[in-house]
Amino acid sequence: MSYAYKMENGRQLLVDNEGDQTRVSLGQGQGGSQQQSQGNTFDTGSWSKAPTLLRAGQDLILKVETKNGPRYIRVRGDDTQLLNHEPDLGQAEQLDLSESDQPAGMKPMEPMKPMKPMS
Repeated sequence: MSYAYKMENGRQLLVDNEGDQTRVSLGQGQGGSQQQSQGNTFDTGSWSKAPTLLRAGQDLILKVETKNGPRYIRVRGDDTQLLNHEPDLGQAEQLDLSESDQPAGMKPMEPMKPMKPMS
């Protein structure tokens, strides 16, 4: 399952979990045939429940619950970073992540099959 959040600058934050990896990407939002997105994949472990998105100052903090405890990913501008510790969320505002059928990243393409020789 993927989750999306539309940011004030019109960009869209997309998040999903595949196996033990959390993919976070920042796209140009809905519409337009050329959606550029950039993203990162983090080894967080498999999610035990839906992620939570918080605003802490200028940062967005994505909290993902795993069997090994919570993991935190900071989004600041175009930069995403897995944090080694829990950030200060005392004044944080919870934001609404909505379910999305759009994946956070493209899956790798399968290799081409060998071509048959010309006869």
